[in-house]
Amino acid sequence: MKKIALLMVSILFAETLYGQNPGNAYDTERARIRERFESLRGNARQQYDDARRKAEADFAAFREKANAEFAAALQNDWKGMDLVPAIPRPEEDKPPKPPVPSPDRKPTTVPLPQSEVKPVDIPRQPTIPSPPVPEPEPATPTIQYDVYGTTCTAHADAADLRFKLASVDEKGAARAWKTLSQSKYDGLLHDCLEQRDALQLGDWGYLKLLQSVSEKLLGSGSNEAVLMQMYLLTQSGYCVRLAKVNGRFVLLVPFNRSIYNYPFVSIDGLNYYVLTDTKATDLDICKVGFPREQVASIQLTTLPKLAAAASPGRTFAAKRFGSMTANVRVNRSLIEFMNDYPLSDSWDCYALAGLSETVKADLYPVLRNQISGKSKAEGAAMLLNFVQTAFDYATDQDQFGYERPLFGDESFYYPKNDCEDRSILFSILVRDLLGLDVVLVHWPGHLGMAVCFREEVIGDYFVIDGQRYTICDPTYIGAGVGETMPQFRGVSARLVRL
Repeated sequence: MKKIALLMVSILFAETLYGQNPGNAYDTERARIRERFESLRGNARQQYDDARRKAEADFAAFREKANAEFAAALQNDWKGMDLVPAIPRPEEDKPPKPPVPSPDRKPTTVPLPQSEVKPVDIPRQPTIPSPPVPEPEPATPTIQYDVYGTTCTAHADAADLRFKLASVDEKGAARAWKTLSQSKYDGLLHDCLEQRDALQLGDWGYLKLLQSVSEKLLGSGSNEAVLMQMYLLTQSGYCVRLAKVNGRFVLLVPFNRSIYNYPFVSIDGLNYYVLTDTKATDLDICKVGFPREQVASIQLTTLPKLAAAASPGRTFAAKRFGSMTANVRVNRSLIEFMNDYPLSDSWDCYALAGLSETVKADLYPVLRNQISGKSKAEGAAMLLNFVQTAFDYATDQDQFGYERPLFGDESFYYPKNDCEDRSILFSILVRDLLGLDVVLVHWPGHLGMAVCFREEVIGDYFVIDGQRYTICDPTYIGAGVGETMPQFRGVSARLVRL
């Protein structure tokens, strides 16, 4: 590549040198340099193609060896293990009733106590086999399947890819794995990976996509579909284990964060969750993992691009700013995805996911118009009042009967929200519309927010890495920037950076 760059410079130099007096010397030199350039470029392309073919051959050899060894493990390496019952998401300490600040209050600027600052935890990029799995032949028949209301297409000859287990035991699993390891399944794997990335499904959505396509080919809830889903997961680079109980195969999948409402087993310090309904108390598990496996992440940095299914619009208005009123629709396909998402205590997951393009299209023009020309603090105060007063309040227990954080879009779908939902939403608005850094502030029974302003701001604050983060509480109704609920002024808070 350096040689090519030098030759390009030589061409420019020749044109400069001879440009004022063109003639045979110039034409000859230019032609010689260009001929050499084309030769080197051709050699570089050939070297790239050779390297790509070698990488693909090495990867194919790796997969062939790994699948043969895994098939042998499926036939032999099983162990009985106890299943830990599903753990519900713990109830929060009793949340405070949203207070209204006293009209005669005086602003303060004091540092607030803090106990912990959770570091930024940006999710890894999705697992992608490298080099990529070979593309399917264009003439291959296709099948259609559904994931969260979105129709997907895969190159798959259904009749050719179907198989039947000889038995639901170790030998049956090993034989099926050898069948699945044939190259005729590569096109299906390629299309699934491509669909995952095109729809921005993340790891959880990809699990559901593979379940859908496997059941489309092999029957809903069938043992064959479970094995196909596991095969596609391992070939995609995910950590997963196979278990059997009561004549059924089930998958065990670990995640990078603890999740609730799914039973699990602990293997080498990692919780593997059973994602299908089971009343079993113990399982027979093949504990052997596939090479290069990675634990699935429940974190999102963007929302999936699912088929549009807009709900009727609802009106949301700030009480202090009459013109800050927006009629907002949500995509019900996304609501289905969010409602199915595993529950965790990872508020950063919900906040980093952001808002959908559907909600942004209805909401952001209104909010941007109102905060235009305002200082960052003034804009934050307006957004704060919008989140404080445009939504009705209810605890999770009152609205759902159990604890669950809401993604930003869900606050515009469900009738009410609570402190953690408002803080998640406000954090998204501040980052998107004001471009400021924020932290979630966790007190016992309450979640608030703090914003790092780039200007002098009056108000209570935390200090992180020498920077002030000024409190902004979306549930302290009517309070402005810098005002802390009185009952939390002396209580140490845990901070979560976004």
